[in-house]
Amino acid sequence: MRKLPAVLTVLAALALPGAAFAQANKLVVGMPTTPPNVVHMPVLIAKDLGIYKKYGVDVETVALDGGVKVFRAMLAGNLDIAQAPGATTMVAISKGSQVKALLATLSKFEASMVVHDNIKTMADLKGKRIGIQQPGGFADILSKAVLRAAKVNPKDVNFVTIATEDVPALVADQVDTAILHVEQEMQAKEKVPSLHAIARMWELQPKQLYTVYSAREDTIKNKGPALEAFVKGTIEAARLLYTDKAKVLPVIVKETGYPEKIVSETYDYLVKNCIWDANTGLSPERVNFTANLMEKVGNIEKGKVPSYDQIVDKTFAEKAIKELGEWKGPVCPTAVF
Repeated sequence: MRKLPAVLTVLAALALPGAAFAQANKLVVGMPTTPPNVVHMPVLIAKDLGIYKKYGVDVETVALDGGVKVFRAMLAGNLDIAQAPGATTMVAISKGSQVKALLATLSKFEASMVVHDNIKTMADLKGKRIGIQQPGGFADILSKAVLRAAKVNPKDVNFVTIATEDVPALVADQVDTAILHVEQEMQAKEKVPSLHAIARMWELQPKQLYTVYSAREDTIKNKGPALEAFVKGTIEAARLLYTDKAKVLPVIVKETGYPEKIVSETYDYLVKNCIWDANTGLSPERVNFTANLMEKVGNIEKGKVPSYDQIVDKTFAEKAIKELGEWKGPVCPTAVF
């Protein structure tokens, strides 16, 4: 009986490497919406189709209410990776946060301001009810970008706080505008056909970076192989979006919960507009433009704009592109580092 503790110690010691391996090869990834939007699908496609498993990483996804909350959860150590706004990542880095952007499969800003038919031009936004979720949130930032383009002072509009699911508020005429993703716009138009997009963010700000996959520097140090597998798997999934509609469409329908007709039309529209980036998505031009924009609008203190190398860790994406090859089509080429 005296030998039992020693046996248990040996067994525990033998079990530890396996447990440590499993922990090192597991990543918890934060998603910014629930259910997910079509544009956020690369991670879920890679997960559902077994791409991550093929590369030896176990990915768990957790959906939170907005990209800012996802970023904060990652920063607090509750997530390994955050799919969060690139601008949020840059602002945090400018304030000393030890995080890096690893990849961006959604470099173009896929979002539109959808309005009622009493708004014909952006100048007509003056005096209107602008729907947002929270000050500093996704809809607030984008709505103010539209107002700047229209040269309308934010003081001359009425910001109205609405739920994260903003289609009902727009349809019910509780607000005059809403920032919507393409599938939300199509859903809203089925209920109110006169609704229309007055601004496409990827046209209004073509160089602005949308979301990135960011991680703390300690995660990068401790989970390098898992992050490498994650980045490679996510890039492979982004490429599937351009090459195999039949394979990815059922996953998108299942994960988003939207009718297949709306998903199919949304998918075709996003592919046509080359919304996804099938390489790294983190070109210096786009990263630096976004960082400088954050200084211009006052989110980053003057003179505190982080450099490209302070924002981006190129290690994993560069290796993935080297192994997978640079993506050059067939639909649309995208920039690499």
